[in-house]
Parts: sequence; structure tokens; C-alpha cells
Amino acid sequence: MFFARSLIVVVATSLCAAPCFGAAPPDNAEIVGLVEQALATHPSAGAARAQVAAARSELSASRWSLFPGVSVESFADSRKDGNLSTAVSVEQPLWTGGRISASIRQSNSRLEAALASLDEVCLDLAQRTVQAYVDVQRLRRRARILEDSLDEHRKLVDSMRRRVEQEISPASDLELARSRTRQTEIDALQTEAEADVALLRLKSLTGNDNLQVAALLDYREQVQGASPADVLRAALDFDPRTRRVTAEAAIAGAEVSLRKSELMPQVGVRYQHYLGGDDALDDQLGLVFRIQTDGGLSRVSAINAAKQREQAASLAINTATREQRETVLSALTDNAAARRRALAGRDAAQAAKSVTDSFLRQFAAGRRTWPEVLNSVRETVTAELTQIDAEAGAVTSYVRLLLLSGQWQPGQEQASEENP
Repeated sequence: MFFARSLIVVVATSLCAAPCFGAAPPDNAEIVGLVEQALATHPSAGAARAQVAAARSELSASRWSLFPGVSVESFADSRKDGNLSTAVSVEQPLWTGGRISASIRQSNSRLEAALASLDEVCLDLAQRTVQAYVDVQRLRRRARILEDSLDEHRKLVDSMRRRVEQEISPASDLELARSRTRQTEIDALQTEAEADVALLRLKSLTGNDNLQVAALLDYREQVQGASPADVLRAALDFDPRTRRVTAEAAIAGAEVSLRKSELMPQVGVRYQHYLGGDDALDDQLGLVFRIQTDGGLSRVSAINAAKQREQAASLAINTATREQRETVLSALTDNAAARRRALAGRDAAQAAKSVTDSFLRQFAAGRRTWPEVLNSVRETVTAELTQIDAEAGAVTSYVRLLLLSGQWQPGQEQASEENP
């Protein structure tokens, strides 16, 4: 019977607990493996990792600006039969008005932004993978319940057919049973198709066309929960988007310093050695003073523009923080409500099952009508489907809180191996 209690293929035991600050990653090996596979193979994650590698190289290049620069210049004089002279120069910057330090700060901030963007991509992929996985489990469970309901409806049709043949019940009762059976069959077929689509989405995320979801997971309600304030605080600290826009604000601030340094002279020490030529030239060693200007007040305008970009980037930090707060509070509310709905749905399903059994006995005794029996059967199925959806919502919101708060950070081990 489809009313029997069985394994709920929606959630792992640890997934369905109330949010617990400092909790470990889910102990469901299948879902953890699928998320790790998605982060390792998805093109968007690979592109984000390439951006991190590029930012590291850029930071290294900026730091090399502290060291001397070498240049070689050759000149061929046609008036002297193409006589070639070469000058080798080594110049060490002494003071650049803050240009080099601002460039290093900017490159370092770009690296921080790239790392935050990588976490942002990984967070998005992990949430999408978990959602697809839970959808597959939820829809498969719904399909099983509808298949059991379909079998039950077919038994009721056979029973009513015999009653009609014996002229105990009218033919309209048989048609009503057949109509409900066909509707249940349509619902079952549609749910199976939706489960296949969810599996295809999961295969696309993981890059595995032969992927099969095999685990049957148990749902158990946990009483102990975390303080919403702790979860919110952890989520605000971890939020990759806030870290990215903060780094972008630092990039804009370094850009202001770069633009200001362009108004300042640059001082360095240069050693120059000449090779070739008719006249032997002595080596030169001395200070270099260099200043460069553009047309009008263009550099002053560039400073003002950089300041405005810095202000815009700073305001984006507040926007990201507010949106993250809203997202986390919404997930906390969804999780609490879903767990309450799951508990209420379990009681409703048990009550509906009892009512259906009672109505079947009363119908045989002539105290209930056939439409009342069919309606009670449908209410029982609806209650069980509602329970399944509530449990799936509890899982999704809980795992989302784990990810948003940084309590589960998939892909970190791989990232540490790639960037020691």
C-alpha cells in the first residue's frame, strides 16, 4: 500500500537537522561527491580558477616593479657608414610618488576579488547541484506514491465494476473511479518526466552523462538548532559577494592613488654603459628625475573619476551586505516553516489514511457515498505529497544555510592543492 511508511528518499539524516553553527559538511557521501564533481568539472569553476591564477601572476609582476629595470638601446648612424653604438642602462626607482605601492595594493586586491569570485561561483554551483539532487529524490518519491495510488485506484475501479455488474451501484460511480484513475496516471507520468529532467540537470552540472542517483536517504527531525544570529553572523562574514565588492572597492582606492602618483615626479638612480661607436663614452651613474604631463587638466579629471568609482564600489558593499542578510533570513524562515510543515504533513497523512480506511468500511455498510471515498483517497495522497515537498524544502534550506554560512565549503581541498 502506498500509505505505508517507508524510507523518505529526500534527505540524509544530517541534512535535515536544524541549522547547527559549526556543523560539519553533510555525511551523505553521494551528495558531497556530486557537489565536488560539479566544482571540479564545470566550465564556470574552471574559468574562475584561471582568473585566480592570472591575478597571482599579475601580483607577482607588480612586485617585480621594486627591482631595477634593464634596457638596451642601439643606434646606427648612416653618416658614419652605419657605425653602431649601444647603450645598456640599469635604473632603480627610488621614489615614484606611491605608484609602485599602489600598483601592488591594486594587484593584491584583484587577487582577493578573484578568490572571492571563485567562492561565489562554487557557492552557486553547489546550491544548484544540491537543488537538482533534492529535486530528483523528491520527484522520484512523489512518482512512487502516485504509482501506489494508481494501483489503489485500479483496485477500486475493479471493485466498482463488480458492483455495477451486480447492479448494486450506478454506472456513474464507475466512470468517476475511472476518471480519478486516469488523472492519477497523468500525474504519475508527469512527475516521472519531471524527475528525468531534474536528473538531466544534475548530469549537466556534474558533467557525467552516466550519472545515477542510487542512495535512499532517511529523514529524521532534529531538535537542537543554532541561534539564527550565529548563522547570520557567519554568513555575513563568509559572503563571497561582499568580499568581492570589498576587494573591488580596494581596487578603486588603489586606482585613486595611481592617478595621484601620475602628478608626482619620479626619482631613480641609473647606471649606463656604452658599447661600440667611434668615440669612447664613459659610463654614467647618476640620479634620474622624470615628470610627465598630459594635455590640460586631464590627470586631475582622471583623479576625480577614480574617486567617484571608489565611492560607487563602497556603496556596493552595503548593497551586498543587505542582500545577503535578506537571503539568510529568508533561508532561516523557510527552513523553520518547512520543518513544521513536514511534521504537520506526517500527522495529516496518518489521519487521512485512517479516514480513508474508515470511509471504505462505511461505504460497504452504506453509510458513505462513493465520491466521499474517492475524495478521501485523494486527500491521503495529497497529504503524503505535501509532506514530501515540505521535507525537501527543509533539506534544501538547511544545506543552503550550511553553504551560505561557510560551514560547508566544497572544493576547498582541491583549491589548496592547486594554490599551495
